[in-house]
Amino acid sequence: MGLEPNQNLTLNASAKWLIEASKGIQDPTVLLEKFSQNKKVDDTTRALLLTFYGILVVIGAVGNALVVISVVRKPVMRTARNMFIVNLAVSDALVCCVGTPLTLMELLTKHWPLPDWPSLCKACGAIQAISIFVSTISITAIALDRYQLIVYPTRPGLQTMGALVTMFCIWVIAFTLASPLYIFRSLKTHYLGLIGMDSLSFCIEDWHIKNGRAIYSGFSLIFQYLLPVLVVVLAHVQIHRRLRGRRRTTRKTPAILIAIAVTYVISWLPLNVFNLVADLSAEPFMEEKTMTITYAVCHMFGMSSAVSNPLLYGWLNDNFRKEFEEILCCCKKRPLTKNTRIKSRKMDTELTALAQLEHTVTANTKTSQCSQIF
Repeated sequence: MGLEPNQNLTLNASAKWLIEASKGIQDPTVLLEKFSQNKKVDDTTRALLLTFYGILVVIGAVGNALVVISVVRKPVMRTARNMFIVNLAVSDALVCCVGTPLTLMELLTKHWPLPDWPSLCKACGAIQAISIFVSTISITAIALDRYQLIVYPTRPGLQTMGALVTMFCIWVIAFTLASPLYIFRSLKTHYLGLIGMDSLSFCIEDWHIKNGRAIYSGFSLIFQYLLPVLVVVLAHVQIHRRLRGRRRTTRKTPAILIAIAVTYVISWLPLNVFNLVADLSAEPFMEEKTMTITYAVCHMFGMSSAVSNPLLYGWLNDNFRKEFEEILCCCKKRPLTKNTRIKSRKMDTELTALAQLEHTVTANTKTSQCSQIF
């Protein structure tokens, strides 16, 4: 089972393992069974991966859904800064509900299990990359927004329309960064003529540039990891210095800043290192099962960012936490009457006016708002 001489392809890991698996096998029945089942790992490993990925998908989807619902249901929550958090939640939900199942599918199967549609093959790779790029760029935007608000409090803050325009730009940038995976990804079909397995299709990255995959991995490492890490860490260091010594700064604020930076660094480091090493290696550097499990562990570390973000940006924020509690406990509480809602809204307005008055007369500009940001 080999490729025709006139085909100049750069195979991805899945196709490479197909060729390697065909070497040294004397019994054709063994080879036929290996690929007819379309399983890359044994049943035990398959069950463990499905279980762990399933847990992460459910927790991440629920957590990010709570963030989105919290902002949609309350007009008072629709601030410019919360728009960034919603954008992060939407991208993380896309990672959990779309990108992760697609990655798991590629991890567990030896050949393309979906319909032989070239556009579907291209879209699968692009969707995964887009969701990750949007998530990381959104985290960077949140860090920069907080930096501007606290370090330069006298400058005009970002308004809702400005936040929406920034969100649109984030998605455009993400689509641009992920476009090579759409352009250079293609579906290759090999006709075998065997009973029960007439053909095998592979969704591979067919790079027409020498070392194109390695170049793109380095490019992704810079824009998806190194640059965001640098911005997030430096921004939070400056924020911590600005807040240090303020009377109204609670002890949990520095802890949250450190947790955000450390979580991001740890979550995405293993996957980026693995991809870089794999793409720079001329030959597979691990046995198939070991490589699959190693990649899965590294990918789950990266996906943990989508699970932890609702906690770091939502639950640790007093306003979001109250909304989460209301949503989760709505079945146990009686719905508010119209008059109660009006009174509550009026009270919120009065408290907002009072906060603005305090903001005006307070010597330390923006001090009164700092505790509400984290």
